[in-house]
Formats: sequence, C-alpha cells, structure tokens
Amino acid sequence: MTQEERLIHLTSLIEQQGKVTLHDICEQFTVSRDSARRDLVKLTQQPGIQRIRGGAVRTSVSARLEPYSGKVISEAKQGLAQCAAQLIDVDDHLLLDTSTTLTLMARYIHRPATVITNSVDILQQLADNNHVAVHLLGGKFDAFHRAVLGHQAEKQLADYRVNKAFIGVCALSEHGLSTNNEQEASLKKAMMAQAQQVVLVCEQHKLGQNNFHHVCGLDGIDVLITDQPLTNAYAELFDSHDIQVIVASTTQGQL
Repeated sequence: MTQEERLIHLTSLIEQQGKVTLHDICEQFTVSRDSARRDLVKLTQQPGIQRIRGGAVRTSVSARLEPYSGKVISEAKQGLAQCAAQLIDVDDHLLLDTSTTLTLMARYIHRPATVITNSVDILQQLADNNHVAVHLLGGKFDAFHRAVLGHQAEKQLADYRVNKAFIGVCALSEHGLSTNNEQEASLKKAMMAQAQQVVLVCEQHKLGQNNFHHVCGLDGIDVLITDQPLTNAYAELFDSHDIQVIVASTTQGQL
C-alpha cells in the first residue's frame, strides 16, 4: 500500500474515531515507526488534523459561531424534529431550547402539553396551537441567537419543574455537551437541572466536536436523537453511560 492510500484510510479513521496513534499505523499497515512518523507529518498537513504526542487527532475545539438566521433547514432536521415530537406524552410539561430543529419539532406537537421556552420562534410556532400552553422565559433578547438569555431567564427557570427538556446541540463528544456562547451554556445547564429527563437532538456531524464552554458531561444526558447510525466507538460510549440512542429516519413520519 502506498503512502497516499494509507493517508486516505487514516483520514477516514480520524473522522470516525477522532484519533490515530503511531502504534495504530505500524500495526495496521505493517510499516516501520519511521514510515509511520512520515505518515503523521503528511496527515497533519491537512486542515482540521493536529499532531499530538504519539499520534494525531481531529482538531475539534471550534470557536465558530453561526447566527440562527444562517442555519439551513435540512431534510435531516425534519426527520429529527418529527422523531423528537413522538417522545411527547399527553399532558407533558416540556422545556424547549432555542434550536432550528426544535422549532420544527414544535410544529408536530399534537397532544395537550405545557411548553416553556426561551425561543421566540417556538413561541410563534405554537401561538395558534390550542393543545399547548406556552410560557416564554423573560430577560434580554439576543438577536444573534434569536433567544432570551441571561440571569433573569435562568432565575425564572427555578420556578418550573418539567418532565422533559429538549436541548439543541452545538457540539457533542466524549467530554459531553458544549457551546461557544457562555450565556447559552449557562441557560442550557439551568434547563437541564429542572428536567426529569434530558433529550439531546443532534445532527451526526456535530458528534466528535468540542466548543469552548462546557455544558454537561455524558452522565447528564438521558436520550440522544440523531440522524445517522453511530460508529461502534460512539455506540459503546453512549451505552456505557446508559444513554438511549434513537436514530431518526429522514422519511416523514417514520422512525
């Protein structure tokens, strides 16, 4: 196998596992340590891959902030939204985080429920839904995130106790949930603290990513809804933390 062929395989391996070691390269391709080191040098010349002691990792700590208005409504999000809505029971009390996917989810709530949210778009989506009572958290409106954030909203959350909190995902890895906005991270924590069950709704491309502000570890998550089957490594990781994983179908109305 040529070096180029090995690099293609190693790039795929890092995408799946987040890391590759010098030992892995030697063992998998039966090459010397010197050849493996040369592979690592070439590998880490690619964007998004970083050299570490004894190997290479995907550069997963991102400072990227994306405005709410710039987020694309994909077919995968439609499937996630419908899947998440099916977890709602009659007369549930729910917390809905600000998220384009959770705004879509609100469209599919057809059972009597009470919703607490910091999202003006979810409020608008549910305004004409006679089955749902809506409570909007008060505080400062953040136009970039189209969300109410800050101390006042967090203080108000302490007055509620809910069955389920549906939380949008910015980044999720073996270290847990994270985001690049400090106030957003703080509000997500406050929401999760008031819920009997925490449900994350996550497109698979956000798995293996880390943002600057930590929200919670994997032990703080009860259910993960995602749009693609997990790698074996992630399936085993989430199972070890007793996280129920649901894979949503992109086919409307099906799981």
